[in-house]
Amino acid sequence: MLTTRARRIIALVLVSAAGAAAAWLITSRLTRGPATDQDEQAREPGAPAVSIRESTVQHSRGGRPAWRLSIDEIQIAGGGQAVAAGLREGLVYDEGRPVVRISAGQATYHTGDKSFEVTGGVKVVSHRGAVVTTSKVQWMPATQTLHCPGEVTMRAEGVTLRTESLDMIVPEDLARAPGRVQLRTEHGQLTGRDLTYHLDTGAYTLRSIQAVFTVESAREELRQLR
Repeated sequence: MLTTRARRIIALVLVSAAGAAAAWLITSRLTRGPATDQDEQAREPGAPAVSIRESTVQHSRGGRPAWRLSIDEIQIAGGGQAVAAGLREGLVYDEGRPVVRISAGQATYHTGDKSFEVTGGVKVVSHRGAVVTTSKVQWMPATQTLHCPGEVTMRAEGVTLRTESLDMIVPEDLARAPGRVQLRTEHGQLTGRDLTYHLDTGAYTLRSIQAVFTVESAREELRQLR
């Protein structure tokens, strides 16, 4: 059994050793710099802070799914923005049901306002059968609208239209194009502006119309415009 004097000697040795270790650790850190600084310096410029492979990003609204992106890799760079490379599938929901399917090369989404943007060979397919091809589509969560800001081609039953800038309003089953529109049907070709196309019925309105029809199809086409 250790005497009181021996215990005091051992305690003094342990305290001295702990002090020496702490002093070495502080000196070492001051000499080398913080580990986080080294990590930042080692990281390549522009490299993401976090990279996650094979993931699903989704957002709900009112307890129901609003949209979902299935991706090959997600790169989180900070600032509330993440880039998803290799978008396998994107889905937009209406009242809990998937109504729009999206494919593209890349997706960028923002954690702040829950919006996203897809680019690179974008294809949007509505459950009503309409197919939109373009280079970029932006999801506007406030209005639940897919905004196509560039050149767009949309194909629906019996109709093909081309325009610059088109909005697909998901809850209303509407496609709107405020600019110049070229619209081809089985009866002929229309050129006009300010298109509203009802995806559920195929009915549409168009202003400032110029039309080229065969004689036998003109009456049928005018009936569709009413």
